[in-house]
Amino acid sequence: MMKKRLVSISIDSLQETYGDRRALEIAHDCGADAVDFTLTLDDNDYRKKDGLYARGDEAVRAYYTDMRDYARSLGLIIGQTHGKMTGFRNIKEEDDALVENTRLDCIATAALGAPVCVVHNASSIFFGPAPDPALMHRMSFELFSRIIPHAAASGVKIATETFGDAVKYSACDFFGNIDEFEKAYDAVMAVPALRDHFTVCVDTGHSNKAMRYGNPTPADVIRRIGKAVTVLHLNDNDTLTDQHKIPMTGTIDWDDVFDALDEIGYDGIYNMELRLVHFGRDFQIETAAFAVKVLRHMLKTRYGE
Repeated sequence: MMKKRLVSISIDSLQETYGDRRALEIAHDCGADAVDFTLTLDDNDYRKKDGLYARGDEAVRAYYTDMRDYARSLGLIIGQTHGKMTGFRNIKEEDDALVENTRLDCIATAALGAPVCVVHNASSIFFGPAPDPALMHRMSFELFSRIIPHAAASGVKIATETFGDAVKYSACDFFGNIDEFEKAYDAVMAVPALRDHFTVCVDTGHSNKAMRYGNPTPADVIRRIGKAVTVLHLNDNDTLTDQHKIPMTGTIDWDDVFDALDEIGYDGIYNMELRLVHFGRDFQIETAAFAVKVLRHMLKTRYGE
Protein backbone atom coordinates (compact mmCIF):
# COMPACT_ATOMS: atom_id res chain seq x y z
CA MET A 1 0.00 0.00 0.00
CA MET A 2 1.41 3.40 -1.01
CA LYS A 3 2.26 5.83 1.79
CA LYS A 4 -0.08 8.80 2.06
CA ARG A 5 1.42 12.02 0.72
CA LEU A 6 1.50 14.51 3.56
CA VAL A 7 0.54 18.15 3.05
CA SER A 8 2.54 20.74 4.97
CA ILE A 9 2.67 24.50 5.26
CA SER A 10 5.36 26.90 6.43
CA ILE A 11 4.02 28.82 9.41
CA ASP A 12 6.55 31.66 9.69
CA SER A 13 4.13 34.58 9.42
CA LEU A 14 1.60 32.78 11.63
CA GLN A 15 4.29 32.38 14.28
CA GLU A 16 5.18 36.05 13.96
CA THR A 17 1.57 37.19 14.25
CA TYR A 18 0.06 34.71 16.71
CA GLY A 19 2.98 33.02 18.47
CA ASP A 20 4.31 29.49 18.10
CA ARG A 21 1.58 27.53 19.89
CA ARG A 22 -1.30 29.31 18.20
CA ALA A 23 0.42 28.95 14.82
CA LEU A 24 0.50 25.19 15.33
CA GLU A 25 -3.19 25.20 16.21
CA ILE A 26 -4.01 27.20 13.09
CA ALA A 27 -2.08 24.78 10.88
CA HIS A 28 -3.97 21.89 12.42
CA ASP A 29 -7.32 23.63 12.00
CA CYS A 30 -6.46 24.37 8.36
CA GLY A 31 -6.10 20.64 7.72
CA ALA A 32 -2.31 20.40 7.37
CA ASP A 33 -0.60 17.12 8.21
CA ALA A 34 2.72 18.82 8.97
CA VAL A 35 4.45 22.18 9.28
CA ASP A 36 7.69 23.87 8.39
CA PHE A 37 8.60 25.62 11.65
CA THR A 38 10.61 28.82 11.33
CA LEU A 39 13.60 29.52 13.59
CA THR A 40 14.27 32.95 12.13
CA LEU A 41 12.30 35.15 14.51
CA ASP A 42 13.96 37.79 16.69
CA ASP A 43 14.42 35.73 19.85
CA ASN A 44 16.51 33.22 17.94
CA ASP A 45 19.74 35.21 18.04
CA TYR A 46 22.07 34.61 20.97
CA ARG A 47 23.15 38.25 20.77
CA LYS A 48 19.66 39.50 21.64
CA LYS A 49 19.61 40.15 25.38
CA ASP A 50 16.86 38.19 27.13
CA GLY A 51 15.98 36.33 23.93
CA LEU A 52 15.53 32.56 23.96
CA TYR A 53 18.86 31.81 22.29
CA ALA A 54 20.68 34.03 24.79
CA ARG A 55 19.51 31.68 27.55
CA GLY A 56 21.61 28.76 26.33
CA ASP A 57 21.32 25.23 25.02
CA GLU A 58 19.08 23.74 27.69
CA ALA A 59 16.55 26.56 27.49
CA VAL A 60 16.40 26.13 23.71
CA ARG A 61 16.02 22.38 24.02
CA ALA A 62 13.31 22.66 26.66
CA TYR A 63 11.27 25.23 24.75
CA TYR A 64 11.26 23.36 21.47
CA THR A 65 10.65 19.99 23.11
CA ASP A 66 7.49 21.56 24.52
CA MET A 67 6.55 22.77 21.02
CA ARG A 68 7.15 19.26 19.63
CA ASP A 69 4.95 17.71 22.29
CA TYR A 70 2.21 20.23 21.65
CA ALA A 71 2.35 19.62 17.89
CA ARG A 72 2.09 15.89 18.49
CA SER A 73 -0.90 16.40 20.77
CA LEU A 74 -2.58 18.08 17.80
CA GLY A 75 -1.58 15.26 15.46
CA LEU A 76 0.90 17.49 13.58
CA ILE A 77 4.32 16.52 12.29
CA ILE A 78 7.10 19.10 12.29
CA GLY A 79 8.65 17.99 9.03
CA GLN A 80 11.41 20.59 8.70
CA THR A 81 12.62 23.87 10.11
CA HIS A 82 13.86 27.03 8.45
CA GLY A 83 17.09 28.41 9.81
CA LYS A 84 19.10 31.49 9.03
CA MET A 85 18.59 33.23 5.68
CA THR A 86 21.46 35.67 5.20
CA GLY A 87 24.21 33.16 4.40
CA PHE A 88 27.82 34.18 4.86
CA ARG A 89 28.55 37.81 3.97
CA ASN A 90 32.35 37.81 4.31
CA ILE A 91 32.01 39.82 7.52
CA LYS A 92 33.74 37.81 10.24
CA GLU A 93 31.59 38.88 13.17
CA GLU A 94 28.34 38.28 11.29
CA ASP A 95 29.50 34.97 9.83
CA ASP A 96 30.67 33.72 13.22
CA ALA A 97 27.33 34.73 14.73
CA LEU A 98 25.47 32.86 12.00
CA VAL A 99 27.41 29.70 12.85
CA GLU A 100 26.56 29.97 16.55
CA ASN A 101 22.92 30.75 15.88
CA THR A 102 22.73 27.81 13.47
CA ARG A 103 24.24 25.54 16.12
CA LEU A 104 21.30 26.54 18.31
CA ASP A 105 18.94 26.07 15.35
CA CYS A 106 20.18 22.49 15.09
CA ILE A 107 19.45 21.88 18.78
CA ALA A 108 15.99 23.37 18.24
CA THR A 109 15.39 21.27 15.12
CA ALA A 110 16.28 18.07 16.94
CA ALA A 111 14.09 19.02 19.91
CA LEU A 112 11.18 19.66 17.53
CA GLY A 113 11.63 16.17 16.10
CA ALA A 114 12.34 17.53 12.62
CA PRO A 115 15.01 15.80 10.52
CA VAL A 116 16.15 18.81 8.47
CA CYS A 117 16.98 22.50 8.95
CA VAL A 118 16.97 24.58 5.76
CA VAL A 119 19.76 27.19 5.63
CA HIS A 120 20.33 29.72 2.85
CA ASN A 121 23.67 29.73 1.08
CA ALA A 122 25.72 32.87 0.51
CA SER A 123 23.75 35.20 -1.74
CA SER A 124 24.99 37.64 -4.35
CA ILE A 125 22.33 40.13 -3.26
CA PHE A 126 25.08 41.34 -0.89
CA PHE A 127 27.84 41.39 -3.52
CA GLY A 128 26.44 42.84 -6.73
CA PRO A 129 25.39 41.44 -10.10
CA ALA A 130 28.75 39.84 -10.94
CA PRO A 131 30.37 38.60 -7.71
CA ASP A 132 33.76 36.88 -7.66
CA PRO A 133 33.02 33.16 -8.22
CA ALA A 134 35.97 32.10 -6.06
CA LEU A 135 34.68 34.21 -3.17
CA MET A 136 31.14 32.84 -3.49
CA HIS A 137 32.33 29.23 -3.51
CA ARG A 138 34.71 29.83 -0.63
CA MET A 139 31.94 31.36 1.48
CA SER A 140 29.56 28.55 0.56
CA PHE A 141 32.00 25.82 1.53
CA GLU A 142 33.02 27.58 4.73
CA LEU A 143 29.39 28.08 5.70
CA PHE A 144 28.34 24.48 5.28
CA SER A 145 31.58 22.93 6.50
CA ARG A 146 31.24 24.91 9.72
CA ILE A 147 27.55 24.30 10.42
CA ILE A 148 27.11 20.69 9.30
CA PRO A 149 29.17 19.31 12.23
CA HIS A 150 26.66 20.99 14.56
CA ALA A 151 23.83 19.33 12.65
CA ALA A 152 25.59 15.98 12.97
CA ALA A 153 26.02 16.50 16.72
CA SER A 154 22.25 17.05 17.00
CA GLY A 155 21.37 14.17 14.68
CA VAL A 156 19.78 16.33 11.98
CA LYS A 157 20.64 17.45 8.44
CA ILE A 158 21.27 20.83 6.85
CA ALA A 159 19.48 21.50 3.55
CA THR A 160 20.82 23.99 1.04
CA GLU A 161 18.03 25.72 -0.86
CA THR A 162 17.77 26.41 -4.58
CA PHE A 163 17.97 30.13 -5.33
CA GLY A 164 16.45 32.47 -7.88
CA ASP A 165 17.35 35.97 -8.97
CA ALA A 166 18.98 38.98 -7.34
CA VAL A 167 16.08 41.33 -8.00
CA LYS A 168 17.74 44.68 -7.37
CA TYR A 169 20.49 43.86 -9.86
CA SER A 170 18.24 42.33 -12.55
CA ALA A 171 20.57 39.33 -12.49
CA CYS A 172 20.52 35.71 -11.48
CA ASP A 173 21.57 35.10 -7.89
CA PHE A 174 24.99 33.42 -8.05
CA PHE A 175 23.71 30.11 -6.68
CA GLY A 176 20.47 30.49 -8.63
CA ASN A 177 22.67 29.35 -11.50
CA ILE A 178 22.16 25.59 -11.39
CA ASP A 179 25.74 24.90 -12.47
CA GLU A 180 27.14 26.93 -9.58
CA PHE A 181 24.59 25.41 -7.18
CA GLU A 182 25.70 21.91 -8.11
CA LYS A 183 29.39 22.79 -7.82
CA ALA A 184 28.81 24.10 -4.30
CA TYR A 185 26.75 21.05 -3.34
CA ASP A 186 29.30 18.64 -4.78
CA ALA A 187 32.16 20.35 -2.94
CA VAL A 188 30.49 19.65 0.39
CA MET A 189 29.47 16.13 -0.58
CA ALA A 190 33.09 15.35 -1.46
CA VAL A 191 33.95 15.53 2.25
CA PRO A 192 33.04 12.19 3.89
CA ALA A 193 32.54 13.75 7.32
CA LEU A 194 29.91 16.15 5.93
CA ARG A 195 27.95 14.26 3.29
CA ASP A 196 25.66 12.24 5.59
CA HIS A 197 24.19 15.39 7.08
CA PHE A 198 23.69 17.47 3.93
CA THR A 199 20.71 17.54 1.59
CA VAL A 200 18.73 19.81 -0.77
CA CYS A 201 15.50 21.80 -0.49
CA VAL A 202 14.01 22.75 -3.85
CA ASP A 203 12.18 26.06 -3.76
CA THR A 204 10.03 25.92 -6.88
CA GLY A 205 9.42 29.66 -6.90
CA HIS A 206 13.11 30.50 -6.71
CA SER A 207 13.88 28.08 -9.53
CA ASN A 208 11.03 29.54 -11.57
CA LYS A 209 12.61 33.00 -11.33
CA ALA A 210 16.11 31.72 -12.15
CA MET A 211 14.65 30.28 -15.34
CA ARG A 212 14.67 33.79 -16.84
CA TYR A 213 18.47 33.60 -16.89
CA GLY A 214 18.78 30.37 -18.83
CA ASN A 215 18.31 27.92 -15.96
CA PRO A 216 16.04 24.85 -16.03
CA THR A 217 12.37 24.81 -15.13
CA PRO A 218 11.54 23.91 -11.52
CA ALA A 219 10.68 20.38 -12.67
CA ASP A 220 13.98 20.00 -14.50
CA VAL A 221 15.86 21.34 -11.47
CA ILE A 222 14.29 18.49 -9.49
CA ARG A 223 15.30 15.99 -12.18
CA ARG A 224 18.83 17.34 -12.29
CA ILE A 225 19.39 17.27 -8.53
CA GLY A 226 17.63 13.93 -8.21
CA LYS A 227 17.49 11.96 -4.99
CA ALA A 228 19.40 14.66 -3.11
CA VAL A 229 16.05 16.49 -2.93
CA THR A 230 14.49 15.51 0.39
CA VAL A 231 12.52 18.62 1.40
CA LEU A 232 10.44 21.14 -0.53
CA HIS A 233 9.35 24.76 -0.59
CA LEU A 234 6.44 24.57 -3.02
CA ASN A 235 5.21 27.96 -4.22
CA ASP A 236 4.30 29.73 -7.44
CA ASN A 237 5.00 33.10 -9.08
CA ASP A 238 4.99 35.07 -12.32
CA THR A 239 8.78 34.45 -12.89
CA LEU A 240 9.46 38.13 -12.07
CA THR A 241 8.76 38.45 -8.35
CA ASP A 242 9.27 36.11 -5.39
CA GLN A 243 5.55 36.06 -4.70
CA HIS A 244 5.38 32.73 -2.84
CA LYS A 245 1.87 32.18 -4.17
CA ILE A 246 -0.33 29.12 -3.81
CA PRO A 247 0.38 26.43 -6.44
CA MET A 248 -1.63 26.86 -9.64
CA THR A 249 -1.87 30.65 -9.22
CA GLY A 250 1.32 31.47 -11.16
CA THR A 251 3.21 30.14 -14.17
CA ILE A 252 4.73 26.87 -12.95
CA ASP A 253 3.78 23.64 -14.73
CA TRP A 254 2.71 21.63 -11.68
CA ASP A 255 2.00 18.43 -13.59
CA ASP A 256 5.64 18.48 -14.66
CA VAL A 257 6.80 19.21 -11.08
CA PHE A 258 4.88 16.19 -9.79
CA ASP A 259 6.17 14.10 -12.71
CA ALA A 260 9.72 15.05 -11.74
CA LEU A 261 9.16 14.25 -8.06
CA ASP A 262 7.79 10.85 -9.05
CA GLU A 263 10.76 10.23 -11.34
CA ILE A 264 13.30 10.83 -8.57
CA GLY A 265 11.31 8.68 -6.16
CA TYR A 266 10.50 11.56 -3.81
CA ASP A 267 8.80 10.21 -0.69
CA GLY A 268 8.96 13.23 1.60
CA ILE A 269 6.42 15.78 2.75
CA TYR A 270 4.77 18.15 0.26
CA ASN A 271 5.51 21.42 2.02
CA MET A 272 4.35 24.82 0.80
CA GLU A 273 6.27 27.98 1.68
CA LEU A 274 3.77 30.75 0.96
CA ARG A 275 3.34 34.45 1.55
CA LEU A 276 0.30 34.01 3.76
CA VAL A 277 0.01 37.77 4.18
CA HIS A 278 -0.62 38.20 0.44
CA PHE A 279 -4.15 39.50 1.18
CA GLY A 280 -3.11 41.13 4.46
CA ARG A 281 -2.43 39.80 7.94
CA ASP A 282 -6.15 39.56 8.71
CA PHE A 283 -6.53 36.91 5.96
CA GLN A 284 -3.56 34.68 6.79
CA ILE A 285 -5.66 31.91 8.27
CA GLU A 286 -8.07 31.84 5.34
CA THR A 287 -5.14 31.88 2.90
CA ALA A 288 -3.46 28.97 4.69
CA ALA A 289 -6.68 26.96 4.77
CA PHE A 290 -7.30 27.53 1.06
CA ALA A 291 -3.71 26.61 0.19
CA VAL A 292 -3.99 23.31 2.06
CA LYS A 293 -7.25 22.55 0.24
CA VAL A 294 -5.67 23.36 -3.13
CA LEU A 295 -2.61 21.15 -2.64
CA ARG A 296 -4.65 18.30 -1.19
CA HIS A 297 -6.99 18.52 -4.19
CA MET A 298 -4.00 18.48 -6.56
CA LEU A 299 -2.61 15.36 -4.90
CA LYS A 300 -6.01 13.67 -4.79
CA THR A 301 -6.67 14.40 -8.45
CA ARG A 302 -3.28 13.02 -9.44
CA TYR A 303 -2.85 10.10 -7.06
CA GLY A 304 -6.39 9.33 -5.91
CA GLU A 305 -5.60 10.12 -2.28
